[in-house]
Amino acid sequence: MKGFLGCLMAVETVLASVFCTLAVAFLFGDVIAREVLSTPIWGAQRAALLSSNAAALLGMAIAVGLNRHLRPTVLDWVLPEALQGAGQRLGHLVSAATLLAGAWYATLLVLDNRAMGFTAPPLSLQIWIPQIALPYALASSGLRYLCFAFRPDLLPVEGVAT
Repeated sequence: MKGFLGCLMAVETVLASVFCTLAVAFLFGDVIAREVLSTPIWGAQRAALLSSNAAALLGMAIAVGLNRHLRPTVLDWVLPEALQGAGQRLGHLVSAATLLAGAWYATLLVLDNRAMGFTAPPLSLQIWIPQIALPYALASSGLRYLCFAFRPDLLPVEGVAT
């Protein structure tokens, strides 16, 4: 399972980097075209937006995998030390259930948008294609939380750089 999570992390990190690079390239190219050619690149801003959305959603899954996501600690003292592990596992299970339910509904959204044929103007791109990142990121994060619930040894130490 550790190898699977490591491979998943590597693939998602590369994809997020590619989407970030694409967003910067689209925006940079659009600015250069406006300044030098006095004309914008048609659809570059929308393509940059869609690319940065995909990168951000993958970033959520990466943050969960690195245990670097925002987590409120205000109630950490409520459970006695002996129950901290069980409480953490329960939290991972609740997070997994929430994210996997979100992935289910996001999948329904993507399928509905595909059936309706919605496009992203001005690109004429079927909107469901970039929207695939939403159910994927939610499912990937939920899967990680399930792994952490059943194998707490796989959870990276909070606040420690990896």
